[in-house]
Amino acid sequence: MIIQYIEAVDEENFLTEVMLEKDYSGRDSLQIAVELEVIDLIQAPKVEAVIKRLWNSDFDTSGSFFEMSTAF
Repeated sequence: MIIQYIEAVDEENFLTEVMLEKDYSGRDSLQIAVELEVIDLIQAPKVEAVIKRLWNSDFDTSGSFFEMSTAF
């Protein structure tokens, strides 16, 4: 269901904001996907594009992006 939602979203900025939205524990969608080892989600082309965009940009990842990319 997650993959279908991602494929339906055409706006990359919106998808980026959704992926960086945090839950009550302070985890964003990317961190949750890595913790749950949802490889299909992490390897989806649109999500990979978001990850590359975050890696090469000035988004505040609060120091956790290295941990997520290491697990990936």
